[in-house]
Amino acid sequence: MSDMHHFISIETAKLILRKPAPSDFLHLVHLWKNEAVRKYLGGVVNNGMVNARIKSIQNHWESMGFGLCTVLSKNTQQIIGICGLHHSEDGIEISYMFFPEWWGKGLAYEAITASLNYGFLHLNIGKIIAITQEANSRSCSLLEEVGMSLTDTFIRYDEKQCLYELLNQNQCK
Repeated sequence: MSDMHHFISIETAKLILRKPAPSDFLHLVHLWKNEAVRKYLGGVVNNGMVNARIKSIQNHWESMGFGLCTVLSKNTQQIIGICGLHHSEDGIEISYMFFPEWWGKGLAYEAITASLNYGFLHLNIGKIIAITQEANSRSCSLLEEVGMSLTDTFIRYDEKQCLYELLNQNQCK
């Protein structure tokens, strides 16, 4: 990741993924407060922790030039969740959270696929990982649908986690 990319936004058939504007967090904060969203993500988060997460997302954008994106419905301009790539202790990871009313419509698939493609084509990342609880069968299925492979399982936060990865097919082996 040598030179900084000027990330504008990613457009798909139904979505726009863009760098979060400060005002987005007024809505996105509810993702961390939603019990259904947080069921397999360690539960709802208190205000102090939410503010720390938001700061962390903003700092990642400032230092790396990419990160978790606000995901908007192209038709309505409604914020439907967040999705994107970020550095984690395990590698370059894709993470996502979507509001429950948008689940089951193929939008997470669309956002994740767009984020993976961006990482491979524009950032030239060699490998992208995802970690989800084994109990979160919908997320596991989704990661397999976008072409990621289960490569490991381990216990973290007292729960069995599944590590998925996808290699950049554009890079020479």
